[in-house]
Amino acid sequence: MFLQLENIFFSYPGSGCELFSDLSLSFTEGWTCIAGANGAGKSTLMAIAAGQIKPDSGIVRKSGEALLCSQVFEGLLPEDWSDIYSGDNRIGMLKSTLSISDEMLEREYTLSGGEKKRLQLLASLSHFSEILILDEPTNHLDMHSKNLMIDALKTFDGIGIIISHDRAFASALSSRTILLDRSLQGAVTIEDIPLSLPEAIEESSRRKKSGRAAYESILSSISSELRIANTLKEKSNAKQKGLSKKGIDDKDHDAKAKIDGARLTGKDASLDGAMRNHITRSQQLEEKLETVGKPLMRKEGLTLAGGVYVPPLSFPETVIRIGDYALAVPSLSIRAGSHIAITGNNGSGKTLFLKAFYDHLIDQGKERYVLYLPQEFSEEEEERLIASFFSLDDAEKGMVLSDMYRLGSEPASLFSQKLALSPGEMKKLAFALSRREGRSVLLMDEPTNHLDIVSMRILEKMFREDAQDMTMLLVSHDDVFLSNCTDVIWKVEREGNKGRLCI
Repeated sequence: MFLQLENIFFSYPGSGCELFSDLSLSFTEGWTCIAGANGAGKSTLMAIAAGQIKPDSGIVRKSGEALLCSQVFEGLLPEDWSDIYSGDNRIGMLKSTLSISDEMLEREYTLSGGEKKRLQLLASLSHFSEILILDEPTNHLDMHSKNLMIDALKTFDGIGIIISHDRAFASALSSRTILLDRSLQGAVTIEDIPLSLPEAIEESSRRKKSGRAAYESILSSISSELRIANTLKEKSNAKQKGLSKKGIDDKDHDAKAKIDGARLTGKDASLDGAMRNHITRSQQLEEKLETVGKPLMRKEGLTLAGGVYVPPLSFPETVIRIGDYALAVPSLSIRAGSHIAITGNNGSGKTLFLKAFYDHLIDQGKERYVLYLPQEFSEEEEERLIASFFSLDDAEKGMVLSDMYRLGSEPASLFSQKLALSPGEMKKLAFALSRREGRSVLLMDEPTNHLDIVSMRILEKMFREDAQDMTMLLVSHDDVFLSNCTDVIWKVEREGNKGRLCI
């Protein structure tokens, strides 16, 4: 089996620069993880690999059918139903592994988000394609659903590719990672690293730091060579001035003879020769610098502004209801600076509690202290965020764009008000707009959904090192993210139509 992309060139219609320039990659059996910043072209590259997008030039060679499983589940197709009910014994094993019953198949459109993703994966695996590409398969999934998917995907023996920022999920399947990033000129750069996603991220960072150090060392050497050459030139000019016969009396034959003798020794020529050697070495180093190239390293130093101190927060014992579901919440007292993870299976009521807690803080008049980022933004909220950006003066816009760049984005497209931002870009915009407002309470519902690995690592670093005084409640299924950002775990448990928050 094989999948080869050879000398691929591609640019979006109307774009001023190429996204892929002479890109070549090859894949064989086993799982490969593709990761990188939002907008780096991961989904586009895989759409080219699957044959859904035609490159401007270049060739895609593959040994069989390539099936691309998109982020969004839009329902089963007739051929999906045909494959699932083909009678193949392997389908029954997949249904069991993914915990999908015949009853679930009969109510396709009333399934939960996690159940739909498992059904989507069943349909994809039931085709038994030689090449399977999964685009962000774990978005919105709890650990139970992720583990079922991992067990099913381990049975796949073809060429598997996952676009993912979920480090635990990717590590369970893949020991090869391809990292994509955008160069300053807009074209995609690629690192192919034979390590799991978290290890590859660390290795990439190490390589860039090492490459940057080598680049800076060559720059320093060039500067040193030119500085020495300039010093030698000054000495040579001074000596030439000292060997001039100008101002010497025509009858002072002894003085003129001494100057002629000094000129004949060639001592001034040796200075010129040494100067030329140093200039030559600087030119050679400049040529080497061009071959090395300057490693792309995003700016660092993104921090959270210190907010006004907020006393310990409280929440009264209550029962939160939605429809026929009741979530029991005990009386809560949260000390300032607490970093709390809220975990639990999908449908248990994590979002329900977080929104109720936010509404409670608003009722207490604490709105100006709170930054609340929901899982998804409504169309009205997106319009409000974009309008807020365009209401800023140029200096403030520049700071927001700088923040978004440091979060892994290429935010120049924000200058177009007609552009519809991706969910990940919208989260970054909301965070960047609020970052300098001195918020002391941070409520985030599934903050890593739709975000790329670059953004996640930057958020982790900020929350770990720069948010000691902030009170944070984070809802997430990403165990790695939570372990890096929080020190207290609350769990929401559900049985039937009743749930409770366990602290």
